[in-house]
Amino acid sequence: MSNVFDFDDVKHASNVPVVHDLYDLTPDELLLSQEHYESEVRSYPRRLPLAIMKATGVLVEDSRGQVFLDCLAGAGTLALGYNHPEINQAIIDQLNAGIPYQTLDMTTPVKDKFIREVMNFLPDEFAANARIQFCGPSGADAVEAAIKLAKQTTGRNVMMAFHGAYHGMTNGTMAMMGNLNTKARRQGLMADVHFMPFPYSLRCPFGIGGDEGAKQTLRYLERMLNDDESGVQKPAAIIVEPVQGEGGVIPAPAFWLRELRRITKEHGILLIFDEIQCGIGKTGFNFAFEESGVTPDILCLSKAVGGGLPMSLLIFDKSVDTWRPGEHTGTFRGNQLAMATGAKALEIIRRDNLVEHARVAGQYLREGLERIATYVDCIGEVRGKGLMLGVEIVKGGKKNKFGEPEADPQLTMQIQRAALERGLIIEKGGRQGSVLRFLPPLIISLEQIDFALDALSKAIIATAGPAKVVEKPAASDADKWRSFFIQTGEGGADQFEAALNQTTKVLKQVFESTTAPYSGMEPQVLKNLINNIELNDQQLPLDAVIDQAGELIAKNSIIVQHPNCIAHLHTPPLVPAVAAEAFIAALNQSMDSWDQSTAATFVEQKVVDWLCGVYGYDKQADGVFTSGGTQSNLMGLLLARDRFADIQSGHNIQKQGLPEYAGKMRILCSKKSHFTVQKSASLMGLGEHAVETVDTHPDGTIKLASLVTRIDELKRDGLLPFAVVGTAGTTDHGAIDDLDGLADIAAQHNMWLHVDGAYGGALILSRHKTRLHGIERADSISVDFHKLFYQPISCGAVIIKDKSNFKYLLHHADYLNREDDVVPNLVDKSIATTKRFDALKVLMTMQAVGTHSLGAMYDHLLGQTQQVADMINQSEEFELLADPALSTVLFRHVGNTEADLDQLNKKLRFEALVKGVAVLGETVVDGKIALKLTILNPCLTMADFENLLNDVNQLACSLVD
Repeated sequence: MSNVFDFDDVKHASNVPVVHDLYDLTPDELLLSQEHYESEVRSYPRRLPLAIMKATGVLVEDSRGQVFLDCLAGAGTLALGYNHPEINQAIIDQLNAGIPYQTLDMTTPVKDKFIREVMNFLPDEFAANARIQFCGPSGADAVEAAIKLAKQTTGRNVMMAFHGAYHGMTNGTMAMMGNLNTKARRQGLMADVHFMPFPYSLRCPFGIGGDEGAKQTLRYLERMLNDDESGVQKPAAIIVEPVQGEGGVIPAPAFWLRELRRITKEHGILLIFDEIQCGIGKTGFNFAFEESGVTPDILCLSKAVGGGLPMSLLIFDKSVDTWRPGEHTGTFRGNQLAMATGAKALEIIRRDNLVEHARVAGQYLREGLERIATYVDCIGEVRGKGLMLGVEIVKGGKKNKFGEPEADPQLTMQIQRAALERGLIIEKGGRQGSVLRFLPPLIISLEQIDFALDALSKAIIATAGPAKVVEKPAASDADKWRSFFIQTGEGGADQFEAALNQTTKVLKQVFESTTAPYSGMEPQVLKNLINNIELNDQQLPLDAVIDQAGELIAKNSIIVQHPNCIAHLHTPPLVPAVAAEAFIAALNQSMDSWDQSTAATFVEQKVVDWLCGVYGYDKQADGVFTSGGTQSNLMGLLLARDRFADIQSGHNIQKQGLPEYAGKMRILCSKKSHFTVQKSASLMGLGEHAVETVDTHPDGTIKLASLVTRIDELKRDGLLPFAVVGTAGTTDHGAIDDLDGLADIAAQHNMWLHVDGAYGGALILSRHKTRLHGIERADSISVDFHKLFYQPISCGAVIIKDKSNFKYLLHHADYLNREDDVVPNLVDKSIATTKRFDALKVLMTMQAVGTHSLGAMYDHLLGQTQQVADMINQSEEFELLADPALSTVLFRHVGNTEADLDQLNKKLRFEALVKGVAVLGETVVDGKIALKLTILNPCLTMADFENLLNDVNQLACSLVD
């Protein structure tokens, strides 16, 4: 039994029922009385046997004091849940105002306010030419009015509906109902109704499923309308639910609705959207049809539009307002209380951003339902939109005569009751009543969704059990474990092949369905979903794990391939390099000793030798692959430190530790150099104070005169400047220091010159490589392949002019790199022991793409960056803050506002990210908060940047309003 929940003063319910034992669902006195007095036509009490005593928010208490979480909510009527205090107050205020309860169709201030709220809730394009008609109190009244309006407007009598449709229980609406059982005994229903197939992937009438199956339904419809032998007269209207509710929570694809709109327009057929159940925010849009970008001729509304009280409306384009006065009336079309509550509900939904909450919470619920589907075998499909979701229950592993999963209506009823026994109210519907339906209020919290998921999971396990495991002959532990590994020999890699094929399929679907650089899921929601993953003793099927990774991880990752993902030095990887990753992972070479990497050792040396030649080094040069710029910079400065101590005093830091004069050692770099210079000094035991930063020119390049002055000052003060760091591409400006000048200064003072080429070093392959003049004189160079060489993270290298300096890293281990070895061991020149075979990515890229193409890409990027900067410079909404040096554009939004521009641009970057509009960078330029575009993708066009800036501007304007 549960504890009794305190329902007082709750605005947005955030608590959940506490269920200690299974709830008692035997009929009590109230239920027995209902059974005695009410007609056999009653339906809900048969499946949900509880007598409601009080309710608030998402919670319902029955006559026994048992508290339930309600995911039915008046069949979608209670968008704000039960007894929302502001709705209650609106009723009280209305009663105290002295306005009649109902006024026929005479107007009142309440009615006028309600109409304005409804019009503001509509898409602007639809509202601009819309007329509103008040009908009787039920949704069926609105649909009946729509039928009459369509027929009299077109002069035609035929209506067209869809398989699985539900539009009401009156003569006309039942005629357009898909469910044959409900209307089996009805005679004399409205004639001239024809049914078309609805896109239903799991039970596609064409046996195809997915988008292709949906396209076939459109072809069937359009072909029939163009066939003079089809036997079907042109209809007055086609009526459709953008998301079928009673039919099994089946959403129509957005492209399908767009095509349906095209077809109806071409044939002069009115298009009626029935959003009685799916409207008013439930799907994560104000109206479900909005995702498609089209508008109907007639829109039917009821349920939630009245704020919980009886109300139905037609909204239609004024061109079809063919009514004559009094041609369609109804006494209760003037329900003033429903107008007051409806207006207040729409105001609250807009004010509290509940449509967006429905999208986020709906995704959270959907992810949870899909997670349950991975460990039970009775869920055929999870589908729907927003907080309108369905779970189709099937007989695990069994197929019907059409090769589809066989529906299990009996189990569906059992699960529904088992869920009720655990405090969860859900409805069922769909084909054979085999779909569990979720229609919770828009205010449902993530905590409450967690309760619903837990209750459903327990209900399914209690009735259907977990996924059945096929009994196999007893096997040894080793045999059991074999499936977790790639094996040698025939068939040993079959599961590896299947896993990679499925992973490719999942990622392909993610990339092809991507419309934004980020899904827009709120960080806390994503965190909760990931934290809900169970890591102890799971052993889920690998295909389920891969599917879950696609749904939860991949779909909610930053999509670096999207045109609006443009914040960081984070490039889309080249396909050859991604293919190389499969080799690297499966072969799992360890690049420390030859007997662990054989061919890989030679490949890395081959690529390193090629790289040294590219940067102008001679045969005395060498290098090694690293994890990226941080490790490369550390290694370059580490060699500089140890070499200096050796030359200065014959001191061996490897064996003796830091010399007594270590506190005097200094590294010089510009104030725009990467922070890893200071980090390296810290890791080397010199401390961050060992780094002396030098002023830069306005373009971000180091001032050579200031560098010389500072070196002289340090020497006069008895300090020991031993290394200078040049930057080929600063992180923000993309500035490239005068490397030849730095080399002159380093040579004059016998200092080590290290060049951080992580960003701009790739220019060595382009026609702009002269900008790197002098880099061949550097003692060490950092190369970041996972930046403009387009390699998957992580992949870098450090190359040094004189390979003898690697001796400062050498340490022999008897088990690994013995002194008498005759084969190369790359651990001799690395600070890492185990490291990845990343050189293969570069090798395969250079073979498949080539240096010429890569260089041409960089040339294109530099030219395009200038074009984007010019576009911003000519814009009234944006201000260019610096001339670009490489491929970064620093700017900010200014618009026509007196707002604090720093705070506006900070908020703009964050909101663009979390809303999935764009992934922008943020930095500071001359004390101003700047947004940053890092242009790295050579496949983008100027149209992509125009769209990006337009999206960012629209978001900025919405933040100012």
